[in-house]
Amino acid sequence: MRFRNSVALGLAVLTLGGCTSVVGGTASPVPGQGPVITKAEPCKLLSQEQAEAIGVTFPGKERPADKARKVPGTCRYPELEDAPDGVTLEVSQSFDLPLVEYVNGALPGEKFGIGGFTWTRYASIFGPSHCSLMTELDPKTFVEITSEAPGEDVTKACDLAKAAAPAVASHLPGGQPSPPLTAPPGQKPIEPSGPLMTVDPCSLLKPEQVTPFNLQAARPMNGSSRDPKNGCQWDDNDGDKGKKALDLWLYTATKLEDVPGLDGTPVEQMVAGKKWFVYSSPDSPICVAMLPVTETSSVKVDTGDLSDNAKACEIPQAVMPLVTGNLPAF
Repeated sequence: MRFRNSVALGLAVLTLGGCTSVVGGTASPVPGQGPVITKAEPCKLLSQEQAEAIGVTFPGKERPADKARKVPGTCRYPELEDAPDGVTLEVSQSFDLPLVEYVNGALPGEKFGIGGFTWTRYASIFGPSHCSLMTELDPKTFVEITSEAPGEDVTKACDLAKAAAPAVASHLPGGQPSPPLTAPPGQKPIEPSGPLMTVDPCSLLKPEQVTPFNLQAARPMNGSSRDPKNGCQWDDNDGDKGKKALDLWLYTATKLEDVPGLDGTPVEQMVAGKKWFVYSSPDSPICVAMLPVTETSSVKVDTGDLSDNAKACEIPQAVMPLVTGNLPAF
């Protein structure tokens, strides 16, 4: 089977190992009957509303067909920025290119009845982490939807392609109207939520509480990315060495495992009935303490000691009870 990627062109295709289960749905139109595609326009097979619903950018970017290489025209829809597990979607539409020539002898595998058509998965030279779903509209016209696994779980390779299939089908002759669409988990950015939404990060350490640590007055900080949106810094007073400035960030749309700057295995520590996770290393002058508030919101305390790694966690250990006490109930 031929694929759009130039590296893949002309390479042999793996079979799907006899995967032949069928999901219920309406069979595809009989080739040669019904409306005929007279022009391939792959970027018109998703509307803006549909693209937003499944978590891909709009408009897509079209790559023209390469008739000599038997490659159909393709529309590429990248994943949305800040999507934790987002992957790219590609939709291809052939014109005067039969499906049988494109797949080049590859055996059909798993089939899905979606949107009035039968979509067949063909194996990819990129392995099981790549999903290719195809449906034949007539003897010289087919549509292909491809997506990839978001990470190591190859069982999710087709999740985005299947999520997009009802939308794509709705734009094809004989296709059914698209039902409401849902993006696969992680395909869209997490929406900010939780009790930290209304918290001023500089309020989590009172001026009188900071005095013993020889730190300067609180200074609000703006996050450089979508999340965190806000933070606070208490700068140090001992020059380029000694204690590092104390930074406190509030995350409202990020899972704990996706927070940047968390190196190594954390040590769990109960503080005033709340579980903190402390990240430190004998080889590093930095110490980070995290307090999860909800599944996608947390408090991050980041500081250290630039003169003595063994003292990196002194300030975090001292301020964790204070921060915990100043937070709203959760």
